[in-house]
Amino acid sequence: MKGLRIVGDYALEFLVVTLLLALSALLVVPFIPMVVGVTGFFSNNIDTRRFKDIFTTIGKNWKILIFYTLFQLIIIVFPVLNIYFFNTHPQNINYFVLAISCIALVVGVMFFVTSPTIIVNMRLTLRQLFYNGIMLLFGGLWRSAISIACVAGAVALLLFYPYVVPATLYFISLIISKLMKENFLKLKAKALKTSVFELKRQQTADDYLDENGEINRPDKEVLENEYKEN
Repeated sequence: MKGLRIVGDYALEFLVVTLLLALSALLVVPFIPMVVGVTGFFSNNIDTRRFKDIFTTIGKNWKILIFYTLFQLIIIVFPVLNIYFFNTHPQNINYFVLAISCIALVVGVMFFVTSPTIIVNMRLTLRQLFYNGIMLLFGGLWRSAISIACVAGAVALLLFYPYVVPATLYFISLIISKLMKENFLKLKAKALKTSVFELKRQQTADDYLDENGEINRPDKEVLENEYKEN
């Protein structure tokens, strides 16, 4: 029965998260905050996360999200539009603009992968967000490479098969959230001179049973992170 319940939980998550991300993507501007909210949602395990975590995460981080959203819209949306235009109108191709667009897109994808996890787990300025995003990228190169490949694959689908993208949003968000959380814990464990296993054990020790016998977790304070730039 527990196995069926978990399958049902994942199926419901797939539908709700896919719908929220797809609708926010259609509206463009809410998409980046929604990605951060979903990252906060996935930061907990299947037994403790609730859909309200998505909106709670956005509400707690609305200030940094304003600047981060503007940055991502500029550095991702415009390059994607340029690349799509040159792909569909090769006679108008401008190789200099195309090269700049590709470089900007790579940078945008890198921070798209790392920044949501940083925002969920830390309180910081936009400059510190970029610095720590680079640090997080090198917290585990193979995990970062897989995450970037997932986003690159989604961008490629968006350019050539856009109708397939909505079906991938849940899985891409889940994979990236889990991989970047591991990078974050690795860096935090190094800074605190402990192990990732011990950090996870402490997190699990904070769980408790609510009045319905369900596993729950109190709101977490901002995680200490001594590798952050002073």
